[in-house]
Amino acid sequence: MIKKIAVAVSALTLSAASFAATLPDTPVPFKSGAGAMIDNVIYIGLGTAGNSWYKIDLTSDKPVWQSIALFPGQPRDQAQAVALDGKLYVFGGVGKESAEATRISVSNEVYCYDPKNDSWQLLPTRSPVGLTGHAAIALDKDNAVIVGSVNKEIFDGLFYDLEKAQGDEKALSQINADYIGKEVKDYFFNEYVLSYDAKNNLWHKIGTMPIGGTAGSAIAKKDNVITVVNGERKPGLRTAKALQFSVDKNVATFSALDDMCPANGESVQDGVAGAFAGYSGYALLVAGGANFPGSTKAYEQGHNFAHEGLTKTWRDEIYMLLDGKWVCAGKLPQPLGYGVSIEYKGGVLLVGGETTGGQATSAVQYIYYKDGKVNID
Repeated sequence: MIKKIAVAVSALTLSAASFAATLPDTPVPFKSGAGAMIDNVIYIGLGTAGNSWYKIDLTSDKPVWQSIALFPGQPRDQAQAVALDGKLYVFGGVGKESAEATRISVSNEVYCYDPKNDSWQLLPTRSPVGLTGHAAIALDKDNAVIVGSVNKEIFDGLFYDLEKAQGDEKALSQINADYIGKEVKDYFFNEYVLSYDAKNNLWHKIGTMPIGGTAGSAIAKKDNVITVVNGERKPGLRTAKALQFSVDKNVATFSALDDMCPANGESVQDGVAGAFAGYSGYALLVAGGANFPGSTKAYEQGHNFAHEGLTKTWRDEIYMLLDGKWVCAGKLPQPLGYGVSIEYKGGVLLVGGETTGGQATSAVQYIYYKDGKVNID
């Protein structure tokens, strides 16, 4: 099985690997933004790009980033973009509701970009739940699937309370302690699997995640099977779980996967949030992300503030899921997470992201499975 896949992927990646080495950096250091590809043109924006959006044509002899129309809404982090029927759909995010707003909140808006006339439109819809920390992917040409997200009421309420308590250090300390000290179940992260029908501008609930609600999960699709990997269970605490599901007639059918294996030299997989993911042939590659090593053990021992005293760690590991089994398959040149993943010609482009300390990067890298191993360009 592995040899057959390696041969199939090899034919696709020979040209892509050489092309990837020549892709220019993103126009600005880029993290916590959104992106997707339409007809071999990548579109990225928001996050550290603010209201700016850019495109790059991968079929060009000398690909360059070009500006497109500015995003008409407020700047936001953690929005998700999906390409549907030749257009770009942007879901949710976290930011200020207006230029006059004094605090951030979770968005339930949907915007659409039409490349044919370089224009944006705020659609007349709202997602059934607020969407920040969600993961989104195209199911087919008309429908997107969305999983995860923090709870809008709890998250927005936190920032309302913090703003109201400004200047009162005792109150601020208590508000933060109350927020961090809850059990996983008390954050009410979104457990629904949602679908958005762009053709009819309709939302559907198509299932409930067996692993519970998450934020910052990685997501990828092969044929009709969607895989969701890891993510936050609550602030500072990840999960090592992964699952797959298929969708038929707006009903999701789930199947379990093994937990992701520990990194080399570690005995526990704490899980990651903000990882890159995509398929290279039939090998699912999951790269980077961030976690708090030791938080899983602390939570299991009854410490709700599971990451207290622990260090947020940006990861450089690349994991591969092949034939239902996880393996440690290599390392990125540097720790990296919270960028945009784009599948292209048998591999995965890692666009931007942040490295240790949260520093945004501009690099565009390419990972792919070939000749029995994972390669990086």
